[in-house]
Amino acid sequence: MFANISWKIIHQVLIETITEMMDEQQTIDVPTLRSRLMEMAESESDEAMVLCYWQASKVLMRLPPTVTASQLIEEARVAYRTPLNHDRL
Repeated sequence: MFANISWKIIHQVLIETITEMMDEQQTIDVPTLRSRLMEMAESESDEAMVLCYWQASKVLMRLPPTVTASQLIEEARVAYRTPLNHDRL
């Protein structure tokens, strides 16, 4: 079941979380975003979604602590197309 989690869902989770944080006028940086994703995972009861939040958080580990919103969105797009263990050139 978990192997079939769509990268599209992970992309959607990242985009939605970034959008929510922007709407709430929160500081958006990689550590804050990862923390928010982990909070969401802890409060989620659906195991597949918990894994999606965890994988979305793991995608962000590739980025430096401070990035622009467009860089975060681009990383979300890359996550949709690329497995987590793929090293970007």
